[in-house]
Amino acid sequence: MNIKQDEIIILLGAGASADAGIPVTSKMVQDVEEFIDSNNKCKDWSQFKDLYYLVKSSVEFSYGIQGKHVNFNIETLLNILNELEKKEMHPLYPFIGSWSVRFNEIIKDNFNLIIDFKNKIIQQLKTWIQPDNLKLSEYFKKLSEFQKQIQFPLKIFTLNYDLLIEKNLSEITIERGFDDNKKWNYKLFSERPEEPEIYLYKLHGSLDWERNTDTQIVKNVDNIPNIPDLIFGTQYKMQYIDPYLFLFSEFRYYALKAKLIICIGYSFSDEHINAILSQALKNNEGTKIYSVNKDDENTQMKNIKLMLSCKESQIIIMSKTAKDFFENELKLESFNNLVESSYEDNIF
Repeated sequence: MNIKQDEIIILLGAGASADAGIPVTSKMVQDVEEFIDSNNKCKDWSQFKDLYYLVKSSVEFSYGIQGKHVNFNIETLLNILNELEKKEMHPLYPFIGSWSVRFNEIIKDNFNLIIDFKNKIIQQLKTWIQPDNLKLSEYFKKLSEFQKQIQFPLKIFTLNYDLLIEKNLSEITIERGFDDNKKWNYKLFSERPEEPEIYLYKLHGSLDWERNTDTQIVKNVDNIPNIPDLIFGTQYKMQYIDPYLFLFSEFRYYALKAKLIICIGYSFSDEHINAILSQALKNNEGTKIYSVNKDDENTQMKNIKLMLSCKESQIIIMSKTAKDFFENELKLESFNNLVESSYEDNIF
């Protein structure tokens, strides 16, 4: 039985780009800590040392009293800096009254320190997610080969900011939702005269997105913006503005329709993504999660069952790196027998 359109979607996490030399978010925050502690080599980072360790220790304390595992990564750090930057504008400010004594000692009413730290990290982020050797990412070309096998547009949802797919698949048509004037236009996902080979949904933003004076998203194809339009942390992943609202709505719509959701390099640590995946599995017991991760099978199975509250029979584990999977396993024949036919299919 051949897979039909919308029965299969792909979700890419940070691990999908790791083989191309892009560090995962936990490694990024380790690098920040090294920059801060290396006073002689990175003097411009040292000014943020007290602020960084206050944030880190506070996160560890908060998770500890809740009995949760600490997943302190670059998104967690940037999310907290965004919240701290608001201070008086934060909706909880009237109820908090006084802020941490240590926080006030560090900031001393100089909230530019928070802004400078956040922007410093974002500038470094641009370096992290632009690998020096593009050849390391050529395994993404296998997506085009897979699309030719299934013979319908491939829907790829990615949590990554990088441009590895766009650069490696420049010879085919990829719809990202931007018109000829570089402005965001959601209608391009449904009203194209001809369908593209790939629909690419960048759920967290992209390295080449920026907001213009009208607050619209534009795609900067020539130069990477100084401050790209990216979202960090749980609170920011469901912003009620486009393109994020539209992109998440599309992910939910197609996840609920899919019979096979291939998750490549995804750690199942995003609450909003997990909620959608969990709903898809509960709505249809025939839907399966196909997880590709370098962790061993037992670790992956335990983590997915915990995060998605689903049946083990709905989980398929592939313990491989993304590169290995793309080059050796991303073939139609690998998935045909994993998609259950519907009642309508069986009666004919």
